[in-house]
Amino acid sequence: QEMQVVRDNGAKFSSHLEQELLFAADKKRTDRTGFYFYLAPDVFPQPGKASIEIAASAYQANAPTSKPPSDLQKYIDDQLLGNPGGDRYNLDAKEVKPAGTHSFAQRIGKDAADAFGNVRNFFANFFLGAKFCYRNEQGEIKEGRKRGVLATIGDFFKDLGSVLSFGTWRPDGEAEPKGFRQRLKFSCLKLKEAVVDDLLKGLPASVNHMTEDTLIAAWNIAEIVPDATIGNFEVGEKAVSKVFDGGQVLIDYVTDVIPTGEGWQRVHAWSLKKGKPPILHNLEKSERDSEDSRWRFIRNTAFRKTVETIGSLVADVLTFGLVRWVTSSGSKPRHEP
Repeated sequence: QEMQVVRDNGAKFSSHLEQELLFAADKKRTDRTGFYFYLAPDVFPQPGKASIEIAASAYQANAPTSKPPSDLQKYIDDQLLGNPGGDRYNLDAKEVKPAGTHSFAQRIGKDAADAFGNVRNFFANFFLGAKFCYRNEQGEIKEGRKRGVLATIGDFFKDLGSVLSFGTWRPDGEAEPKGFRQRLKFSCLKLKEAVVDDLLKGLPASVNHMTEDTLIAAWNIAEIVPDATIGNFEVGEKAVSKVFDGGQVLIDYVTDVIPTGEGWQRVHAWSLKKGKPPILHNLEKSERDSEDSRWRFIRNTAFRKTVETIGSLVADVLTFGLVRWVTSSGSKPRHEP
């Protein structure tokens, strides 16, 4: 008994889908590349007059779909997009290259370029802020900019000027408040931005970014030696790439969950309007939130929520213990000899 087969010859929805007749006994021995669809004999009464639309529908129904990335893969991808260093990541070109072997010059050149890029980011984060990459909701790599130390200080004085001028000076371009009540409300909001967003959150976050840049730059330099030695072997190159990419993700994670880090701020965020306390507010957030800058550039998956919550709470305990130890050791009474 013969079975009718429609095979895609390499081009999706090609106008010249080739038809073949294969014996059922030969079906298991077919080793041609492409996708095969086994249709009932009565679908095409006359093989020479087969409908292209029916064949295309069969292709759509049976073509395999790419497996979506796991929460862990999304987390690693987000972290490696934040700073130069990932072996497959070219942030200047906004692309992720497929895995493969590289020459000695390519490996060492990539390590040196990544280290230089993070040193450059260190100084950029001291001034206006360094550029970084992220994935939007369509999975495309886009570019953003962090807020530097001097930029944060500048924002503080702008917001303070808006407070002192009672809304007359509005460098951020807000609509002019009308009447005494609106001006009072506007001044209170700007005072909150100046004190909380700029001084208490923004300035320490900018310093945190500079610390992260320094640590990752040192990590990139440390990668040069193994890349120049065991990296000459294919197995060694893969091992070095895996270890140092993983190390960069870990550095980024630690700087995220320490007090004032990006992850720490997400975990401790709360919403008075929605009645959501810290921790719960972050846990109930969707994976994507384009309204708040703390969540806009990351995929807030269940995995990220879990590891950042645990890390931030551990950091809180360690910080509290350190402060208590420092204050108690400094207050010990001195005994006369």
